[in-house]
This record gives sequence, structure tokens and C-alpha cells, in this order.
Amino acid sequence: MKIVRVFFIFILIFTALMPGTEIESGDYEHKIIYYVALGDSIAKGYGLEDVDRESYVGRIAQALEEQYGAVRLTNFGKNGLRSEQLLEILTDEDHEQHKKYMEEIEQADLITLSIGSNDLLQYLSVDMDLEEFEEQGDEIFTKACERFWQNIPQIIDVIHSHAPQAQLFVNNIYNPCNDVSFDLSAQLDAMAEKYIVKMNEGFVSQEVQSVFHPQNGGGQPEESQQPENRVLSEERQQSDKSERTAENNGYELVDVKQAFEQADEKLINMVVSWGEIDPHPNREGHKKIADEIIPRLSVGKSP
Repeated sequence: MKIVRVFFIFILIFTALMPGTEIESGDYEHKIIYYVALGDSIAKGYGLEDVDRESYVGRIAQALEEQYGAVRLTNFGKNGLRSEQLLEILTDEDHEQHKKYMEEIEQADLITLSIGSNDLLQYLSVDMDLEEFEEQGDEIFTKACERFWQNIPQIIDVIHSHAPQAQLFVNNIYNPCNDVSFDLSAQLDAMAEKYIVKMNEGFVSQEVQSVFHPQNGGGQPEESQQPENRVLSEERQQSDKSERTAENNGYELVDVKQAFEQADEKLINMVVSWGEIDPHPNREGHKKIADEIIPRLSVGKSP
């Protein structure tokens, strides 16, 4: 009998630790939440003293832990990561990180994504020749935006197809030159604003929406709909505001740009060193991002 009791207890413990298992205990819900953070150095928490507590990823994990009691966080944030590099990891089976990424994504309850900033920042530095940039900059940044428009729907499509059950939050790109703590030339500020607005169009494009609302039998856009063949006008951008999220399908855009622009406090490190600009969010910036996401979390809730 003793052996039977021990075996029974073992089965109960094993069952309780299985992913997604819920145990009734009064009004408290026990559930292991699988959270995967994808993206660049912002997701990684670059520049923070205590990433686990101060980063937006860490803050979200803390909020989930308070509600569910157990969170398994996998943070794939990587300094300098660009959209084409993330897409390669997600789609190239021979990539050394592909298998690990896909294993974590496939069991995720929650996925957050921060990507795109480095697609532009790779071309910026404080000692760049502004006259030369005026001549060539538009072509350079326009092509960067067009490449991003192609990459982001494919990234979201791969994530959604491998984790259709997961709630997915995607951060758009803020303009670091608009931060109240940093006085940069109006010329560079205007340049940054122009192309960041253009980049952000990729997050709300028809191609992204088609991942969740297929019009042609699949998540991939038709050839005639490719982003490089169209540029959204300001009027179109305004009309698309109502379509910026597909909440019922697990995709939610986090308008970090607007949240940062409406804030009065310093939200960005903005340190200049070795000829480079550090535009990463500080502790308050990460809190601002987390505050945009945490109230919208619905993982573990019945539909």
C-alpha cells in the first residue's frame, strides 16, 4: 500500500507540473505560463542594471508570475538584431539557432516582439556627413523601409503559424530624437521622424493583416501586394488606425512611439559615445512599454 500511495503522489505532482495544467484551489489559478521574448537589444534590456526587474520583458514576466504563480521566460533578445536576421533564424532550418527558437515558440502562451530599429540605426552615427546623407540618405532609408515591409509580415506569419494559440504583442518603433532629454539637430530629428513613420507602416500593412485575415488562401501576400510596390499616404495611414490590431486573432500592436511622445519624463538613455548614439529605453522607458502591454494580457483566460 505504501508503494501505491507513493506512486499516486508522484502522478499528482507530475500532472501539476505539466505545461498548461490548472489546479483548482479556491479562487486561485495555478498555471505555468510560457513566455518567449523575441527581438533586439530593447527586448534584451540593454543598458539596465537589473534586467529581470527593470526591462519590459522582466516586468511582464513578474506580472504573469503574480497572477499564475509560475512563468517560464525565454528571452531571445539580441543586440543589433535586424529584421532580416530574425527572419533567417526563423526560416532557415540550417541556422544554428533555428531549432531552439522554434521549440520555444511552439509551446509559448505569450510572445513579445521588438524588431526594426536596427534596420535604420545601422546607417546612423553622430559623425556622419549630413551633406552626403542628404544626397544619398533618402535612397538608403527608403530601401531599408521597403526591406522591412517585406520582412515583418513573414516574421509574424512564421510566429503565428507555429504558435497560433499564443498572444502576440509587437512593438512599433519610437523616435529617439524626440525625447525630451536629448537636444539633437532639428535636421536629424526630422529625418528620423520621416523614416520611422514609414517603417511603422509595415506593422499595420495589409500584408500583416492578411496573416490573420487571409484574402488569398494563406498568410503570404500576393505578388501585386508586395510592400515595395506601394507607399501608404498620410491619409491612408490615418484611415488604418482602426485596423492597427487584430486582437481576436492574437496579434496586438503596441504603439510605443505614441506612448513615448505623450510622456513628459525622460524615457531614453540617449548617450553618445565612440561616435555612436545609444537610443535605448531607460528604466522608465521600459516601464512605459510594460504598462502598455500588461493590462492587455489575456493568456490563460478562457475565450
